[in-house]
Amino acid sequence: MSYKSGIARERARKRRRLMLRAATWLAVAGVFGALGYSSYLSGSMLARQEVSRLEEAMERLRSQLQAERMDTDRLKMELAQSREAGDALKRRYDTNVPSGGLATLVTLLKDRLNGGIKETRMAQVMRDAEAVRPCEERVLRKRFAISDPGVSFLDGLIQVSASAPAGAEDLAKAATITVTRVWASQPIKATGFPLHQSIAINNVELKLSVEASDLRGYGSASLSVCGRV
Repeated sequence: MSYKSGIARERARKRRRLMLRAATWLAVAGVFGALGYSSYLSGSMLARQEVSRLEEAMERLRSQLQAERMDTDRLKMELAQSREAGDALKRRYDTNVPSGGLATLVTLLKDRLNGGIKETRMAQVMRDAEAVRPCEERVLRKRFAISDPGVSFLDGLIQVSASAPAGAEDLAKAATITVTRVWASQPIKATGFPLHQSIAINNVELKLSVEASDLRGYGSASLSVCGRV
């Protein structure tokens, strides 16, 4: 009986050791499980916080992008308005500010008005002006001595003379040609023969040529005329 009781006690001790080991392993597993679960919870919380942070950053970027797009659209609109205003200003400038030949005419008109010619006189001249037609039906030729009074055409309306320095060897180059028109305040002057000049009278264009004559010391003037002159 005592032998059987010893065996039973040994078996009981073994069971207790096994149970203690199992309990120890379960405790260790529980600790590691708790740690793992805690880490999982902490990781999940950190992940949610990171996701929230990233979502907030994305939302800020979306807002900035939208604001930049609005600024870009506004700048495009301002640029289009500026270009339109510039084009309108250029059109007004081209319309109101003369250029080329028109600018020359405006300058000439201002000079005449500043010189004392009345606006009514200038307006009448402009109304009477017509397209100039060439006048070449016949040619008048006259010879004149250099440094003399010269010759006149059309009852004195046009006068031609030439002068040269004393002792000049080449009169053709040294002569100063003067063409006077009674209706013009300033004569036409040129140095040296020949001189070819167009002169408009009553909307017809006359051709004046002043050349050196075959005779030394003389010049020759020719003027094209027609029936209306």
